[in-house]
Amino acid sequence: MNFNMSSAKLLALNLQGFLDLVERTYRNNSFIVLDQDILYRLKLLVEEFRLQVLTDELIRLTKYEDEEKQTLVNIEKVHEKMIIIEEFIGNNYDDLFLFSGRVYSIHSIINSLYNRS
Repeated sequence: MNFNMSSAKLLALNLQGFLDLVERTYRNNSFIVLDQDILYRLKLLVEEFRLQVLTDELIRLTKYEDEEKQTLVNIEKVHEKMIIIEEFIGNNYDDLFLFSGRVYSIHSIINSLYNRS
């Protein structure tokens, strides 16, 4: 498996972790996020951007070596959406600091793919 496909698989796992964290935090009414409205807006952003669908597609595509081009297209879509989510988290950092580590990891993986390509 080449570097791009390995990184895409790592990206998909980190995205799934981020999505699970958002869902679990919202479902459990976590006391860590004081303003539940902001958490709800983050959940709506994740749903609107269909990140779960993109994550599932990345997981599926990384199983096949010859799907590298489509994988890179999906990574570009994820990158566009994560920029907006990263900005939203940055603007509401007091309430959403919990998610900043995951977003930073995702952003770092995407940057490594772009620097390598």
